[in-house]
Amino acid sequence: MSASLKLVCLNIEKNRHFERVIPFLLEQMPDVFCVQEIYESSVTTIAKVLMATEYVYVPMTGRPTESPPEIQGIAIFSRLPIRGSKTHYYVGTPESVPESNDHDPLTWNANNRMVIVCEIEKEEEIFRICTTHFTWSERGTRTDKQMHDMDELLKVLGSLGEFVLCGDFNVSRGRTLFGMLARRYKDNVPLHYKTSLDLELHRAAKLRRHEIENKMVDGIFSTPEYEVSNVEMISGVSDHRALVATVSRT
Repeated sequence: MSASLKLVCLNIEKNRHFERVIPFLLEQMPDVFCVQEIYESSVTTIAKVLMATEYVYVPMTGRPTESPPEIQGIAIFSRLPIRGSKTHYYVGTPESVPESNDHDPLTWNANNRMVIVCEIEKEEEIFRICTTHFTWSERGTRTDKQMHDMDELLKVLGSLGEFVLCGDFNVSRGRTLFGMLARRYKDNVPLHYKTSLDLELHRAAKLRRHEIENKMVDGIFSTPEYEVSNVEMISGVSDHRALVATVSRT
Protein backbone atom coordinates (compact mmCIF):
# COMPACT_ATOMS: atom_id res chain seq x y z
CA MET A 1 0.00 0.00 0.00
CA SER A 2 1.36 3.42 -0.94
CA ALA A 3 1.92 6.11 1.64
CA SER A 4 -0.57 8.91 2.23
CA LEU A 5 -0.47 12.14 4.18
CA LYS A 6 -3.02 14.37 5.86
CA LEU A 7 -3.20 17.88 4.43
CA VAL A 8 -4.89 20.96 5.85
CA CYS A 9 -5.15 24.28 3.99
CA LEU A 10 -6.47 27.47 5.57
CA ASN A 11 -6.40 31.24 5.22
CA ILE A 12 -6.07 32.17 8.90
CA GLU A 13 -6.71 35.94 8.43
CA LYS A 14 -3.60 37.14 10.23
CA ASN A 15 -3.92 36.52 13.99
CA ARG A 16 -7.61 37.37 14.31
CA HIS A 17 -8.83 33.82 14.93
CA PHE A 18 -6.05 32.21 16.95
CA GLU A 19 -8.51 31.18 19.64
CA ARG A 20 -10.13 28.97 16.99
CA VAL A 21 -7.16 28.13 14.76
CA ILE A 22 -4.93 26.71 17.50
CA PRO A 23 -7.50 24.21 18.90
CA PHE A 24 -8.40 23.22 15.34
CA LEU A 25 -4.78 22.41 14.50
CA LEU A 26 -4.32 20.51 17.75
CA GLU A 27 -7.39 18.44 16.92
CA GLN A 28 -6.44 17.77 13.30
CA MET A 29 -2.64 17.44 13.64
CA PRO A 30 -2.05 17.30 9.88
CA ASP A 31 1.17 16.02 8.37
CA VAL A 32 1.25 19.17 6.24
CA PHE A 33 -0.37 22.54 6.87
CA CYS A 34 -0.59 25.09 4.04
CA VAL A 35 -1.50 28.52 5.32
CA GLN A 36 -2.26 31.94 3.85
CA GLU A 37 -2.31 35.37 5.53
CA ILE A 38 0.06 34.34 8.28
CA TYR A 39 2.04 36.98 10.15
CA GLU A 40 5.77 36.38 10.34
CA SER A 41 5.51 36.78 14.12
CA SER A 42 3.08 33.80 14.24
CA VAL A 43 5.28 31.33 12.37
CA THR A 44 7.11 29.89 15.38
CA THR A 45 3.83 29.62 17.32
CA ILE A 46 2.20 27.55 14.57
CA ALA A 47 5.32 25.42 14.23
CA LYS A 48 5.30 24.63 17.95
CA VAL A 49 1.58 23.84 18.00
CA LEU A 50 1.99 21.35 15.14
CA MET A 51 5.34 20.06 16.38
CA ALA A 52 6.36 20.79 12.80
CA THR A 53 9.96 19.76 12.31
CA GLU A 54 10.32 21.92 9.21
CA TYR A 55 8.55 24.78 7.46
CA VAL A 56 8.92 27.28 4.64
CA TYR A 57 7.57 30.80 5.12
CA VAL A 58 7.64 33.49 2.40
CA PRO A 59 6.59 37.12 2.97
CA MET A 60 4.10 38.73 0.60
CA THR A 61 3.54 42.18 2.06
CA GLY A 62 4.52 44.53 4.87
CA ARG A 63 1.78 45.88 7.11
CA PRO A 64 3.24 49.08 8.64
CA THR A 65 -0.15 50.30 9.93
CA GLU A 66 -0.61 47.26 12.15
CA SER A 67 0.22 47.64 15.83
CA PRO A 68 2.92 46.46 16.04
CA PRO A 69 3.90 46.52 12.32
CA GLU A 70 3.82 43.08 10.75
CA ILE A 71 5.03 41.12 7.74
CA GLN A 72 2.39 38.86 6.19
CA GLY A 73 2.90 35.86 3.93
CA ILE A 74 2.19 32.23 3.16
CA ALA A 75 3.78 29.08 4.53
CA ILE A 76 3.96 25.31 4.45
CA PHE A 77 4.51 23.52 7.77
CA SER A 78 5.45 19.84 7.78
CA ARG A 79 5.67 17.23 10.51
CA LEU A 80 7.54 15.14 7.95
CA PRO A 81 10.97 15.79 6.41
CA ILE A 82 11.09 18.46 3.70
CA ARG A 83 13.68 17.16 1.25
CA GLY A 84 13.64 20.26 -0.93
CA SER A 85 11.76 23.49 -1.46
CA LYS A 86 11.55 26.33 -3.93
CA THR A 87 9.55 29.53 -4.24
CA HIS A 88 8.34 30.66 -7.66
CA TYR A 89 7.20 34.29 -7.98
CA TYR A 90 4.52 35.14 -10.53
CA VAL A 91 4.08 38.70 -9.21
CA GLY A 92 6.95 40.68 -7.73
CA THR A 93 10.40 39.55 -6.62
CA PRO A 94 12.01 38.30 -3.40
CA GLU A 95 14.21 41.40 -3.29
CA SER A 96 11.28 43.66 -2.35
CA VAL A 97 8.33 43.20 0.01
CA PRO A 98 5.66 45.82 -0.89
CA GLU A 99 3.58 47.50 1.79
CA SER A 100 -0.21 47.29 2.06
CA ASN A 101 -2.88 48.66 4.36
CA ASP A 102 -5.72 46.50 5.64
CA HIS A 103 -8.07 49.50 5.42
CA ASP A 104 -7.15 50.42 1.85
CA PRO A 105 -8.09 47.69 -0.69
CA LEU A 106 -6.32 49.62 -3.44
CA THR A 107 -3.01 48.61 -1.82
CA TRP A 108 -3.77 44.90 -1.53
CA ASN A 109 -2.65 43.95 -5.02
CA ALA A 110 0.75 45.52 -4.55
CA ASN A 111 1.54 42.25 -2.76
CA ASN A 112 4.05 39.76 -4.10
CA ARG A 113 2.44 36.51 -5.29
CA MET A 114 4.25 33.21 -5.32
CA VAL A 115 3.95 29.45 -5.24
CA ILE A 116 5.79 27.62 -2.46
CA VAL A 117 6.78 24.12 -3.54
CA CYS A 118 7.89 21.54 -0.96
CA GLU A 119 9.16 18.01 -1.56
CA ILE A 120 7.92 16.12 1.49
CA GLU A 121 8.97 12.58 2.29
CA LYS A 122 6.82 9.91 3.90
CA GLU A 123 7.72 6.23 3.94
CA GLU A 124 10.33 6.76 1.22
CA GLU A 125 7.82 8.44 -1.11
CA ILE A 126 8.10 12.09 -2.14
CA PHE A 127 5.01 14.30 -2.21
CA ARG A 128 5.21 17.62 -4.03
CA ILE A 129 2.91 19.97 -2.10
CA CYS A 130 2.38 23.58 -3.20
CA THR A 131 0.47 26.58 -1.94
CA THR A 132 -0.35 30.09 -3.13
CA HIS A 133 -2.51 33.10 -2.36
CA PHE A 134 -3.78 34.49 -5.65
CA THR A 135 -4.56 38.06 -6.63
CA TRP A 136 -7.57 39.70 -4.96
CA SER A 137 -10.38 41.66 -6.63
CA GLU A 138 -13.24 43.74 -5.24
CA ARG A 139 -16.25 41.50 -4.57
CA GLY A 140 -14.85 38.76 -6.78
CA THR A 141 -15.10 40.71 -10.04
CA ARG A 142 -12.64 39.52 -12.69
CA THR A 143 -9.95 42.08 -13.51
CA ASP A 144 -7.29 42.49 -16.18
CA LYS A 145 -4.65 42.12 -13.47
CA GLN A 146 -6.10 38.78 -12.39
CA MET A 147 -6.13 37.60 -16.00
CA HIS A 148 -2.47 38.56 -16.40
CA ASP A 149 -1.50 37.00 -13.08
CA MET A 150 -3.37 33.77 -13.85
CA ASP A 151 -1.41 33.45 -17.09
CA GLU A 152 1.80 33.87 -15.09
CA LEU A 153 0.66 31.39 -12.42
CA LEU A 154 -0.16 28.79 -15.08
CA LYS A 155 3.32 29.22 -16.55
CA VAL A 156 4.81 28.45 -13.14
CA LEU A 157 2.57 25.44 -12.60
CA GLY A 158 3.38 24.12 -16.07
CA SER A 159 7.04 23.88 -15.06
CA LEU A 160 6.50 21.90 -11.86
CA GLY A 161 5.65 18.41 -13.11
CA GLU A 162 3.34 16.47 -10.78
CA PHE A 163 1.96 18.20 -7.69
CA VAL A 164 -0.88 19.00 -5.32
CA LEU A 165 -1.69 22.72 -5.13
CA CYS A 166 -3.88 24.25 -2.46
CA GLY A 167 -4.57 27.80 -1.42
CA ASP A 168 -6.79 30.85 -1.47
CA PHE A 169 -7.35 31.59 -5.16
CA ASN A 170 -9.62 34.64 -4.78
CA VAL A 171 -11.61 33.48 -7.84
CA SER A 172 -14.89 31.59 -7.69
CA ARG A 173 -15.58 28.10 -8.95
CA GLY A 174 -17.76 28.23 -12.05
CA ARG A 175 -16.15 31.40 -13.37
CA THR A 176 -13.52 31.99 -16.04
CA LEU A 177 -10.37 32.23 -13.94
CA PHE A 178 -11.18 29.27 -11.74
CA GLY A 179 -11.99 27.36 -14.91
CA MET A 180 -8.52 28.06 -16.29
CA LEU A 181 -7.13 26.06 -13.38
CA ALA A 182 -9.83 23.40 -13.37
CA ARG A 183 -9.37 22.62 -17.07
CA ARG A 184 -5.72 21.74 -16.47
CA TYR A 185 -5.81 20.27 -12.98
CA LYS A 186 -8.32 18.25 -11.02
CA ASP A 187 -10.54 20.25 -8.68
CA ASN A 188 -10.82 18.00 -5.62
CA VAL A 189 -13.37 19.94 -3.54
CA PRO A 190 -16.70 18.08 -3.74
CA LEU A 191 -19.42 19.92 -5.62
CA HIS A 192 -21.83 19.84 -2.69
CA TYR A 193 -19.64 22.48 -1.03
CA LYS A 194 -20.82 25.82 -2.42
CA THR A 195 -18.62 28.31 -0.60
CA SER A 196 -15.28 28.32 1.15
CA LEU A 197 -16.00 31.57 2.99
CA ASP A 198 -17.24 31.21 6.53
CA LEU A 199 -20.83 32.45 6.67
CA GLU A 200 -20.46 33.59 10.27
CA LEU A 201 -16.87 34.84 10.50
CA HIS A 202 -16.22 36.49 7.14
CA ARG A 203 -16.37 40.31 7.11
CA ALA A 204 -19.07 40.23 4.40
CA ALA A 205 -21.31 37.79 6.31
CA LYS A 206 -23.49 40.42 7.99
CA LEU A 207 -23.89 42.93 5.17
CA ARG A 208 -23.64 40.79 2.02
CA ARG A 209 -24.23 37.20 3.11
CA HIS A 210 -26.02 36.38 -0.15
CA GLU A 211 -22.91 37.34 -2.11
CA ILE A 212 -20.63 34.87 -0.34
CA GLU A 213 -22.98 31.90 -0.20
CA ASN A 214 -21.69 30.70 -3.59
CA LYS A 215 -18.01 31.68 -3.51
CA MET A 216 -15.75 28.64 -3.66
CA VAL A 217 -12.46 30.53 -3.73
CA ASP A 218 -10.24 28.06 -1.85
CA GLY A 219 -9.22 24.81 -3.43
CA ILE A 220 -7.04 21.73 -3.79
CA PHE A 221 -5.90 20.92 -7.32
CA SER A 222 -3.84 17.93 -8.41
CA THR A 223 -2.10 16.33 -11.36
CA PRO A 224 -2.75 12.69 -12.38
CA GLU A 225 -0.03 11.10 -10.23
CA TYR A 226 -1.82 12.19 -7.06
CA GLU A 227 -5.10 11.14 -5.52
CA VAL A 228 -6.80 13.60 -3.16
CA SER A 229 -9.56 11.97 -1.11
CA ASN A 230 -11.68 12.43 2.03
CA VAL A 231 -11.93 16.15 1.31
CA GLU A 232 -13.86 18.12 3.92
CA MET A 233 -14.53 21.80 4.50
CA ILE A 234 -14.76 22.81 8.14
CA SER A 235 -16.40 26.02 9.37
CA GLY A 236 -15.83 28.01 12.54
CA VAL A 237 -12.04 28.28 12.25
CA SER A 238 -11.34 31.53 10.35
CA ASP A 239 -13.03 33.86 7.86
CA HIS A 240 -12.34 31.08 5.33
CA ARG A 241 -13.34 27.47 5.86
CA ALA A 242 -10.57 24.96 6.40
CA LEU A 243 -9.85 22.29 3.80
CA VAL A 244 -8.86 18.86 5.12
CA ALA A 245 -7.81 16.04 2.79
CA THR A 246 -5.83 12.85 2.36
CA VAL A 247 -3.15 12.88 -0.34
CA SER A 248 -1.67 9.72 -1.83
CA ARG A 249 0.31 8.72 -4.93
CA THR A 250 -1.53 6.83 -7.67
